Amino acid sequence: MLALSIKLACQFNQSLDTGSVMLERLQVVAGFLAYFRYLFIVLGLFFLALFVLSLFETRWLAGDGMLIPSIIGFCWVTTLYSFATLFANVPAKPVAPVGIRVRFSIWLRRSGLWLIAVLMLSLSLAVLVLSFELLRTWSMP
Repeated sequence: MLALSIKLACQFNQSLDTGSVMLERLQVVAGFLAYFRYLFIVLGLFFLALFVLSLFETRWLAGDGMLIPSIIGFCWVTTLYSFATLFANVPAKPVAPVGIRVRFSIWLRRSGLWLIAVLMLSLSLAVLVLSFELLRTWSMP
């Protein structure tokens, strides 16, 4: 009975480590995307301006042909910028014996980031599906 409970505890601990791996990989991705943060801001402003110009009759942009691509571009740029900023500073696991308050604080921050990571990955999937559907609608004659 004791061996079974130890085995289950080890499996539970390994399942918790997979969330840790996800956070560490997202931190690496965020580190790469951090180089392009300012580009994301400029592109976001560009797509926002394109969206506003598509809404109104202007001499620069006739019609609403660029409305859907500007929405898609703004969604993707916002998602990438969010990944670059949210996961830049993931707190490391405590390695040395530290107090319970420090361990709880780190656990709480990592749990919140893990929840945000799951939500951001589902948001990315939703933006992908939205992009496909909007591009399909945009390309119809």
